[in-house]
Amino acid sequence: MKKLFNILIALVVVSALVFSAVPSVLASTNLVSNPSVESADNTGNSPNDWVANDWGILDANFTYVNSGQDGNKSVRVDVSNYQSGDAKWYFKPVTAQPNTTYTYRTYFKASVTTDIVMQVEHTNGTTTYQWLKTANANLGDWQAVSADYTTPADVSKVSVFHVVNSNGWLQTDNTSFSVKEAMPTPTTGNLLPNASLETADNNIANKPAWWSSGAWGTNTANFTYEQTGQQGSRSVRTEITAFTNGDAKWFVDPVTIKPNQQYDYKHYYKSNVDTQVIAAYIDANGNYTYEWLRSVPISANWSEMTVRFKTPANSQKVTLYNVVDKVGWLQIDNTSLTEFVVDPNAQPIPNGSLETVSSVNTKLPTNWSHSKWGTNTAKFAYVQNGHTGSRSVKVTMSNYTDGDAKWLFDPITTLTPGKQYRFTTWYKSNVAPKAVAMFNKADGTTQYFGLPDPFATGNAKTTWQQYSDTFTVPTDAVSTSVFLFINKNGWLQTDDYSISNYQPTGFNRPLVTMTFDDGHEDNVTTALPLLNQYGFKTTQCYATEFIEGVPGAADNVLAFFNSGHEVCSHTVTHPFMTSLNQTQLDYELSHSQQVLQNIIGQPVRNFASPYGDYNQHVNNTIDNYYQAHRTVDEGYNSKDNFNVYRLRVQNVQNTTTLAEYQSWLNKAKETNTWLILVYHRVAADAGQFDTYPADFAAQLQVVHNSGITVKTYQDALTETRAQL
Repeated sequence: MKKLFNILIALVVVSALVFSAVPSVLASTNLVSNPSVESADNTGNSPNDWVANDWGILDANFTYVNSGQDGNKSVRVDVSNYQSGDAKWYFKPVTAQPNTTYTYRTYFKASVTTDIVMQVEHTNGTTTYQWLKTANANLGDWQAVSADYTTPADVSKVSVFHVVNSNGWLQTDNTSFSVKEAMPTPTTGNLLPNASLETADNNIANKPAWWSSGAWGTNTANFTYEQTGQQGSRSVRTEITAFTNGDAKWFVDPVTIKPNQQYDYKHYYKSNVDTQVIAAYIDANGNYTYEWLRSVPISANWSEMTVRFKTPANSQKVTLYNVVDKVGWLQIDNTSLTEFVVDPNAQPIPNGSLETVSSVNTKLPTNWSHSKWGTNTAKFAYVQNGHTGSRSVKVTMSNYTDGDAKWLFDPITTLTPGKQYRFTTWYKSNVAPKAVAMFNKADGTTQYFGLPDPFATGNAKTTWQQYSDTFTVPTDAVSTSVFLFINKNGWLQTDDYSISNYQPTGFNRPLVTMTFDDGHEDNVTTALPLLNQYGFKTTQCYATEFIEGVPGAADNVLAFFNSGHEVCSHTVTHPFMTSLNQTQLDYELSHSQQVLQNIIGQPVRNFASPYGDYNQHVNNTIDNYYQAHRTVDEGYNSKDNFNVYRLRVQNVQNTTTLAEYQSWLNKAKETNTWLILVYHRVAADAGQFDTYPADFAAQLQVVHNSGITVKTYQDALTETRAQL
């Protein structure tokens, strides 16, 4: 037995990461007699049907304790003078069925790390042992620990040892050993059981069904089953309060997957530290292999995390870890794992994988070109490696003054005007790229549609990142291309482009919000009277350098505010926010807010960024002062793309036709989405981003005719967020 246990200890070391992947359960009939150890044997010094045992060189003291996790009894073993072996209380072996998965569960307190070991009696009379799990020390309240085991074909009887194999003590109570309840068959494409975490485990307190928590290494980890969530009323939280190494995580029971198949994993999360997503694959022999998938940035508000991965050739099951590997916390909810299937309605991007080399120029992929403009030096390369396959494209920029550079596919003519589509590509870069949809119009002009900027996670220099977002084809477009570009010194590599049909998940009804940027004094005399005619309330976003010390400027703010319009911040000096240091950024956000609040005597809750210039750091800082951030990224806000710090808009310019304006309203009405309009100045001498008074009057009329409810930024935010 001593030799056997040395082998078990070796397994513990080798399996330091594996143990945490053992799933917990909803259990059925408990096979353990006297599971709560309340019934004493004839001596009164031991529970009935339980055995105290030790081996090796150690001193063991076994106690039948007059208190427990519930009831009046529990069992305890104290070990001292330890050199080898172990000591434990265990239930008398019970008959088990062959090829059946059972779950062992007990409540415990312990001063040291302990191990759980399965004893298996075989039909040929032999006995074998298998290590199942390591449990960390627990000096606080009673804590549940569980582990699964699938019996061999020749099983006769089994018992489970919860052992102490060092100096210290272990106390246990309320033990069960039962057939594991089958995981529910997914009724949708989501393979994960209890994906919303709403169903609590019937047998283990403070745990969702078919989910487990685990930690390894030297750290102090706390796991909680929260009473709030991204949707519904439950979520899970992992927090590390002291860290040397290892990690901690909540994770779902492994689910069956196909080998060599792509899957999409998604969940919503909040965290105060960067975390890591890891796939744990299980082969036919129960062996685990691990693949790092991505880093996840800090987010103070619920955010969506998505990643696509391909399963190994020998994999049969998978579980996903979002691990905390430093001092900090992570909360997750609403998870999903779906098989990635190529959309049969996907629109054909010519040579989207970039694998086909041009027959005319071997330095180009077929149906692709590159371009640049402005004062810079751009080099374009057709690279012999990629996200998949053996090809991709790369642009490197130096000597930058202005302009941009990009690779783009030949415009396609198969997209339907007025329809929405999803664009997806993969990229690596050492600078922040930008994304644009380009539409060639029937009249020979070209229109550019600004998509939200890619936000890299982890190291985008070495790790391929997925970018995916949506756009609407203008009603007069005849061809379309979509691309990433760079407009600073650095490089960008891209691969695997695709476009597919997109249908947003709408709200209960469509909404329109009109926002005005900068705070031009013209609007008091040009826009306000027209708005009052229709009773439309807008949101006025002020850059306060146009107000402080300017005679009459505060009165203009109050003219809108006293008429029922919302006041929002647009910084102090209208800067490019990504160019600011932290002190400057805090000043632009806080001082503008304070100036406006002093004028109106009410909180200023919302923000709009100048030029739509922001990144993740800017957004994190905005979150310190405001509840929402309106960008100038073009699009519609729906349930599936809703990001309170990246709200999408349609930008009104002096070239915006009434037909185009009407199409925005039609799309919002058709999809029950929230349309935010961005205006600047309403004036007879309208510049590019301004609006002529006659055009503004016509636009208000079509809004009125549409029947869509007009709400301020704040009121629309309140209504839409309540539906998430």
